[in-house]
Amino acid sequence: MNHVISTKSYNQGKTWTEPQNVEAPGVPQSSWAVPLKVPNGRIYVFYNFNKHRFSGVEGVYSDPFAYRYSDDHGKTWSAKRYEVPIRKTRIDKENHSKGKYQFFWSTGKPVVTDQAAYIAFTKIFRESKELKSNYSSSEGFILKSKNILREENPEDIVWETLPEGETGIMNPDFGMVQAEHNLAVMNNGNLYVVYRTWNGSPAYAISTDGGKTFSKPQYMHYGNGVRMGNPRACPKIYKTKEGKYLIWYHNNFRQKTHSGRNPAWLSGGVEKDGNIVWSQPEIVLYDEDPALFGMSYPDYIEQDGRFWIVETQKTEARVHEIDRNLLEGMWNQGKDSTLVEQGLVLNADENMLAPKRISFPQLPLFATGGGFSVELWLTVEEMEAGLQLLSTVGPKEKGIEISLAEGNAIKIKIRDGIIRDRNISENTEFISDENTLQEGKLHHVVFTLDGAAKIATIVVDGVLSDGSPETRTYGWGRIYHFLKDLNDTHTASLNKDLKGNIHHMRVYNRALRTSEAIANYRKGL
Repeated sequence: MNHVISTKSYNQGKTWTEPQNVEAPGVPQSSWAVPLKVPNGRIYVFYNFNKHRFSGVEGVYSDPFAYRYSDDHGKTWSAKRYEVPIRKTRIDKENHSKGKYQFFWSTGKPVVTDQAAYIAFTKIFRESKELKSNYSSSEGFILKSKNILREENPEDIVWETLPEGETGIMNPDFGMVQAEHNLAVMNNGNLYVVYRTWNGSPAYAISTDGGKTFSKPQYMHYGNGVRMGNPRACPKIYKTKEGKYLIWYHNNFRQKTHSGRNPAWLSGGVEKDGNIVWSQPEIVLYDEDPALFGMSYPDYIEQDGRFWIVETQKTEARVHEIDRNLLEGMWNQGKDSTLVEQGLVLNADENMLAPKRISFPQLPLFATGGGFSVELWLTVEEMEAGLQLLSTVGPKEKGIEISLAEGNAIKIKIRDGIIRDRNISENTEFISDENTLQEGKLHHVVFTLDGAAKIATIVVDGVLSDGSPETRTYGWGRIYHFLKDLNDTHTASLNKDLKGNIHHMRVYNRALRTSEAIANYRKGL
């Protein structure tokens, strides 16, 4: 049975104090807690409290939205429980109780400005008590309080339910399920709300009037115009103390499913012209088990320039410190054009490649978490699917092969001399998105095989192959977990019959980040 607790860590998540009950276990249950700290140091925690004693999923999502508070940094909590009044709207009045009960939940940590506190939440429509799924439809709302920042008497806290009117934050073109709204206050004072859909992408909306109205939600896109992919999982936004942004999501276009949450990706955002421009993504967390349901419901912690992410896999909650360089790389995408030299073990120009044969370095072992990147500058005069460009495979049948693929794409195949089962070809062969190559055009391609995350990615001309809703669910691929050594003769052979040319080749004995591949592209040939 769900119930709300509090615990503290004094060493950045390594150990935690004995949990304290905010609400006691048992019936009625309490669920979906979100904390709010106000300027005077008081901590509030808001949650669904099942005082109507509903069973099943209705008990998890039922009203009221209750809260208690702590004035001693979470050591103890107020004896009295308070309730937030939520204005009834169309979605409440049309549910099976005709508005007598409300169903909702919040996964977005409240945000605070000088004028008010805001809590994003999602109302849900349940057409009958017997509904087997969680809900039929959903839409987003904001709770706003101006006086909670200063008012010490909880009985006198005033709340507004926004946006105004009968309809919440949703776009009818995005399907019935639009949920898990969370928000950030932009540097210009606007509210930026993101949420999950079941159409394979996260959506966002902006309010310029303090939440009274919101723009029509749009799918989220990177700064290059490519649509972001995300299954039915929480995309979580965060604004840093420096006024930059991060968003957690899962970079695949799986629709109407809660799965596809491993790995987790981050994109970095910067504010421009009243909107947020998002970088192309980086893997931030992964689990070695590809069958794992995945991690979700993250939160961010920032302290003294360091960043942590908290996440859960339903039964476990963990804290991870995030490399600041990973974040800076995303925020600087489109500006950084510094050639990456760390891990560079082969740097061959056109003259070195002219004999069509060159010594090739030792590749790290995936089994020990090693990874590598192969970078090419090339021109292809005639696109012929299946035409091999280069190979390091020798008599032991180990190595890599890079070839042209159907649909004006490019691919890499990895071989360890052992795995020959056709059923795992999708885990040993990785193809870029379609129409990433053009005949007669100079292209930059980076293949990255990350042996820790067991993920392969391809960046062509500074664009990560992400897939798309129309072509394929995943642009990246999973490396076969038990792949062995890829090293054979330590020689790379280039195709002498290629109508075109490989102008430059670099090999790194580590997995390049997306931002690093983009920087190398911007550096130019």
